[in-house]
Amino acid sequence: MRDNSTDPVGRIYSYIRSNSDGSEAETIHVFRAATDRVEVTKMRARCTDAAFVTAEFDLARNQARRLVGGRLLPGAAHRDVAVLEHDAERGQVTARIALPGGPLNLTLTAPHQPWMLYDFDLVDLSVMNQLRDGRRADLNLGVALFWNDGEPRDALRWLGSASVRFVGEERRDGRPTLRFETQGPAFGERGGPIWFDAADGHIVAADLGLPNHAEYRDYRLRLTRVSDGGPASWRALLAAHFADCPAA
Repeated sequence: MRDNSTDPVGRIYSYIRSNSDGSEAETIHVFRAATDRVEVTKMRARCTDAAFVTAEFDLARNQARRLVGGRLLPGAAHRDVAVLEHDAERGQVTARIALPGGPLNLTLTAPHQPWMLYDFDLVDLSVMNQLRDGRRADLNLGVALFWNDGEPRDALRWLGSASVRFVGEERRDGRPTLRFETQGPAFGERGGPIWFDAADGHIVAADLGLPNHAEYRDYRLRLTRVSDGGPASWRALLAAHFADCPAA
């Protein structure tokens, strides 16, 4: 594990997630609130519905232990809707989801650690990589997915294991990066490359064949900006999404 003092606490990473042709583009902002905590918002046009997710990490095991998903509200507030927790000792992921008809509880066997939640847009993979020593070493992990396209009881899925294999050094978008190839049962024939920033360790880009939301055909992620504005800038960014919007 890396020295915690090197972690980029207070930094904001901004991305665009889309299909490989650029369609269905969505902006993703990631705030490193603490060494073991990130806050993430996913949004499209201003004044429209936006997701808000927090994740807490088990630093000893280098994986997420708790994710809370909800909706962004005016004034940088948010409303929680779902909680996912990973029990490392039992090898299970549990989810508690608030639905109009009442709460739904789900349990998923997660036999491989560390693990990541694929619909979290590789945020947990970025944090894993930033915290580990030997960033050119291959990663082996398990992959879960929350796929909301029908029956809620079938939404939480275990995709299997994946390898993230180091390929080499490349310059991408004017910066040194480390290129990895994603393979394994979780992705089948739909893996692809992921580029990590060579110095900071965060993800710079990804081109994967496996979509992580039902409305997508595949998966492209591009870093657009890095800011060291800290909590004040993060709160201003959240508040701006609904600022001066027409009343509902």
